[in-house]
Amino acid sequence: MNRTETAVHDPASARAQRKREARRENELTLSLAMGAQVFAYGALYVLPAASTAAWAAVLLLLIPLALMRLLAAWVGRAALPGAENTLPFRLAAGGMAALFLTNMAVCLLTLTELAQAFFFPGGSRLWLALAAALALGLGMPASFSAAPNLSRFLTGFLVLALGFCALTVLPEGESGYLYPLAGYGAEHTLLVALRASGSVWMAGALAVLSPGDSAKGGLRAALPGARAVALVALLLLCCAYVLPGTQLSFRRGYALRLQLLMEMSPNTLSWSLALMAEMLMFLAGFALCSDLMRKCLKSALHIKRLPLLPFSLACMPLAVQGMGVWEQRLIRLLPWRYPLAAALLLMCLLSSHAAKKKGKSP
Repeated sequence: MNRTETAVHDPASARAQRKREARRENELTLSLAMGAQVFAYGALYVLPAASTAAWAAVLLLLIPLALMRLLAAWVGRAALPGAENTLPFRLAAGGMAALFLTNMAVCLLTLTELAQAFFFPGGSRLWLALAAALALGLGMPASFSAAPNLSRFLTGFLVLALGFCALTVLPEGESGYLYPLAGYGAEHTLLVALRASGSVWMAGALAVLSPGDSAKGGLRAALPGARAVALVALLLLCCAYVLPGTQLSFRRGYALRLQLLMEMSPNTLSWSLALMAEMLMFLAGFALCSDLMRKCLKSALHIKRLPLLPFSLACMPLAVQGMGVWEQRLIRLLPWRYPLAAALLLMCLLSSHAAKKKGKSP
């Protein structure tokens, strides 16, 4: 009796379906981690530097985000089968792992700042950072689905919580607070956005891990990351609507700048939800960036198992010393993540073109 296989039962189709689902899950994970980085740098530098135009500076990040995605697509189209196993791609994966480690350090630092300022004012930064590092290093499962499941769970809650906070705060606002729309000037706002582009460097990271998939999906694949950036821009727009520019640009401390929007709300539930949402965002960012760092490092070293504890503990010195010590250095150093990530992708692109020319030579 003859047996026929339909596309539903075709192993190749099943593998392609699993790869599409994995790509969507990776994009969701990446978008939440990127949103945490944009939010952190927004409070660190963009808000006080751009004042009433902070939301526009963050919205302008869609341009470097699109450019990085375009570069990643070129890498994917130029890559030969199995390119992720070649030396240039493995070196790039190692470089991406180091960049993801910086993301982890920023998230742990921000999480420690919030915990100490609002939950444990007299608490030791060492113990707060150690608790978070140990929880991640010992509790983050190695399962492929762990990070995407966490992303799906948190995304809806974050949007609803921050949306509720914005609705309770907006009646206290004044449209006159939005002016001047260009903040300290259009040129200054563009320079602020240029510095903030270091927060969206990871838009091209998946091209190193799975080059063939990075050329697929088109604009639809970039939507989760674009939505994350747009959400942060919307929050800063609400912040400008509620507070005058003199308060937006006043440096009262990093943790308080994270809470500017909620400070003006008389609603205790709104303030509590916003604080919980921010804590969860940075805790999730810490976990998701660690998962992406592990994937990059495993690809670079060709190993199957990699403990997270040493890397989570390596992020502690920054969190223990605090933003007061590191603020100016982070403002100068974090923007360099974007050109470094672009250089790693260009190395992969050039190596793929060189491999193709070598294969065509007689």
